[in-house]
Amino acid sequence: MNRIPAALAGALIGALAIAAAAAAPAHVGGLPAARASEQQQYQQRMRQLFQQLDRNGDGRLERREAGANPYLQRHFERLDRDGKGYLVPADLR
Repeated sequence: MNRIPAALAGALIGALAIAAAAAAPAHVGGLPAARASEQQQYQQRMRQLFQQLDRNGDGRLERREAGANPYLQRHFERLDRDGKGYLVPADLR
């Protein structure tokens, strides 16, 4: 019977643990790096969309401004959680 000495087995387990940790994706703010990057790209697209739709540049989207986007038009009430009658960038997160 081939038996691995305990010291060698412990070293192998340690090496495997180090290799697994090195192969794991980096984390940023509790999210894997790829997921954090996707989130940042999404937020950038939402900022750009908001700026494009905010025709008068007042920092909020009235219903008529949001109406230029079919999704925002359909979901305006749901996104306007506090019923203020307009959307701000935080409502699009």
